[in-house]
Amino acid sequence: MKTLRKYRGASSDADRDDGPRQPGALFDYPVRLLVYAMVAFLVCNLVLLAARGYGPEVIAQENGPVELSQALMAMFAAGCLFLAASRMQFGRPLLVVCGCLVGYAAARECDAWFETVFFDDAYKYLAGIPLFVIGALALYRGRKQAVDQSLALLRTPAMSLFVFAGLYVCTVCQAIDVPDLWTAIGPSDAAEMTKAAVEEFSELFGYLLLSFSGVESLAMAFAASESEGAEVEEAAIAIRKAA
Repeated sequence: MKTLRKYRGASSDADRDDGPRQPGALFDYPVRLLVYAMVAFLVCNLVLLAARGYGPEVIAQENGPVELSQALMAMFAAGCLFLAASRMQFGRPLLVVCGCLVGYAAARECDAWFETVFFDDAYKYLAGIPLFVIGALALYRGRKQAVDQSLALLRTPAMSLFVFAGLYVCTVCQAIDVPDLWTAIGPSDAAEMTKAAVEEFSELFGYLLLSFSGVESLAMAFAASESEGAEVEEAAIAIRKAA
């Protein structure tokens, strides 16, 4: 609870016009959103420059730089979520489960590597089973408070970004991956290349959003001053009373 009060780096006193602003207030949520927008703009332009210089194949290439970037972003997001879970008592089960989900997504993006080194669908067993066990243990250990803490934590920017990114990856990106969508548009010699390029490009930004969610989870866990976010604790108390 106490950690969540520190979230977003600006105390109530720092929000007053007649009071001094604490250093952490310079990096609160709106500022971080601006940074995320700048990073997304930079990534978009880098991908477009690569496509212009080397052709769309550089985006659509299996195990190419774009797909490698997706795996790295997913690993980064999972690492951030696990680190945040290690720092926080409140909402730990949800953070661990989210970290396991993103970790499994990272392993799925590396499926070709797993199959080359081990065997077919190796990522499902070598990564999926351990991550499932970790997530199940986290839920079991925090079973008494998991529901109300998770509901409260879902109100934070970190989990809002995570849910939005998850919905985007699991709906929009999966729809783009359907071959019938592209054959219905019309015959084209480059239909397969176009589909692969659009799919990888869209997934890249889904994993970028997950990375932003990971950064937000760290901001929540490592907040250094009493600040915004008390509404999360109040929401948790209200949920307990309603139950």
